[in-house]
Amino acid sequence: MNNKLEHEFFRLIKSDKHKAIQMVFEAYWNPLFKHAIKSVHCKSLAQDLVQDTFISLWDNLEILNFNKSVLAYLYAILKNKTLKFYEKDEVRSRYAISMASFGIVSDSNTQNIIIEKELTLIINAEIEKMPKRMKEIYMLKKEDDLSIKQIASGLSLSEQTIKNQLQMAYHRLRTKIV
Repeated sequence: MNNKLEHEFFRLIKSDKHKAIQMVFEAYWNPLFKHAIKSVHCKSLAQDLVQDTFISLWDNLEILNFNKSVLAYLYAILKNKTLKFYEKDEVRSRYAISMASFGIVSDSNTQNIIIEKELTLIINAEIEKMPKRMKEIYMLKKEDDLSIKQIASGLSLSEQTIKNQLQMAYHRLRTKIV
């Protein structure tokens, strides 16, 4: 944000908070979204994180330091929200794993259904974070049950490239589940 916009933002906070937030929102939604999507590789999650960032800005207008950059403040909020998301994701993964390995006294079918749903959510979330090509190759292999040769032929790539992409995809999934 240039100095003129920065000054205008802080002036507007005193008289019209909605207009001040709208001005910052319009100026910084796209850069923050692009930054978020690079971090989480999921459009809807990135949108949620950026939206939460602006909500935090709104909630903290009274304590905002007038000598600091609003953009830097927004990036800091976004970074913290992204880190919290990954922490929660890790906690969910650990819980699902502990549920699978810990003998909780309950109906085993119900327990298995819960574990399966939780693991499916974790796996699907990680698939959504995969780079586009990796995700496409993984889905062709797992969902369409195509061979490496068929995938390579269909995408005009070498079989080794397909093997490498699948290996990286499997590694990503293993690290999330284990």
